[in-house]
Amino acid sequence: MTYPPVFHETFMRLALREAEKAARAGEVPAGCLVVRVPEDPGAPPAAARVVGRAHNQTELLKDPTAHAEMIAITQAAAALGDWRLGGTILYVTKEPCPMCAGAIVLARIPAVVYGLADPRRGGGTVFNLFGHPGLNHHPVLLGGVLEEACRDLFTAFFRACRGGGVARPGAAHTPDPEP
Repeated sequence: MTYPPVFHETFMRLALREAEKAARAGEVPAGCLVVRVPEDPGAPPAAARVVGRAHNQTELLKDPTAHAEMIAITQAAAALGDWRLGGTILYVTKEPCPMCAGAIVLARIPAVVYGLADPRRGGGTVFNLFGHPGLNHHPVLLGGVLEEACRDLFTAFFRACRGGGVARPGAAHTPDPEP
């Protein structure tokens, strides 16, 4: 994954737009893109193609699996006509949870770029699913891309939840704690 920082920042900004949609809908603000990348790492971001784009929709769909990554991976598989998503990079505003990390491994996505680490439930940093020796695929990880912007979005969302400023449809539970 030898693409320059500006390449990754371009797509993380798009993932942040997805996360903002989630926040406006009262969903945990995670946004994700799956990008088909050019073979030439020197190519500009315009040479890449977004094949999956999503934000969290667990409250809307009443589905615990409706994380941004799961939806974007499904879209990418449909767009590319294959469940194996080689030649792609997954961009997500917060480190994938274990469920999403498992889906990334199964989809054979070669690289994951995330903004904010999840020190409590991170599929890579806490549970090491991306590097687990018993699994047959180990994506390259790059964390901290536009981390401050990702953190600001999460912090604002959970602050608003605690203050009653975010209506989480159907949420009768305490919001997830900040990462």
